[in-house]
Amino acid sequence: MPALLAEIEQAWLLDRPAAARAAVATLDERTADAGAERQRGELRRWQRRLGEPVEAFPGCPDELAAGIRGDWRAAAAAWQALGDPYAAALELVEGDADARLAALTRLDELGARPAAARVRRDLRRSGVTVIPRGPKPTTRENPAGLTDRQVEILRMLADGATNAEIAARLVLSVCTVDHHVSAVLQKLGVPGRREAIAAATDFGLGH
Repeated sequence: MPALLAEIEQAWLLDRPAAARAAVATLDERTADAGAERQRGELRRWQRRLGEPVEAFPGCPDELAAGIRGDWRAAAAAWQALGDPYAAALELVEGDADARLAALTRLDELGARPAAARVRRDLRRSGVTVIPRGPKPTTRENPAGLTDRQVEILRMLADGATNAEIAARLVLSVCTVDHHVSAVLQKLGVPGRREAIAAATDFGLGH
């Protein structure tokens, strides 16, 4: 169950709702029995983040029940009291623009790069134009599990370099750069260069 919950979270972070819902369907059966109330509550909370109509149930932990009901203030306060600032920040993500910006600041402070990147994407989509860039590149290494070489290539993509230009700068074959770029897109969970450049900005790698 913990592995499936982590899979759902990763799919949400990468904005892959179909993958998240596939894991939800598998986990739904496994959390139906007595004794799995916490895991069932966590599952319901992720379902709400995915836009599914769910309700709290008897025995659901208070901090999860508040989030399932949509009371993000109470949920964030409850998680903070429990000493889980990451979970508290995720609850703020569902608040108003000020709350989401506060969530972004907390996630940056925690070094929660994938979650911070997701929040920046959502803020841009909602029309927010002034979004903190986050920590400078020198303080952030290997975002989204990228290797040092992939980070270097992502920075060049953000500068507008073509694969051929990247190959020339790094003294690599174009084919090798093609493979690196494909790996970068896969790790970032994005379909193309434009989205990769946006992700680079989210991670503080753009100029």
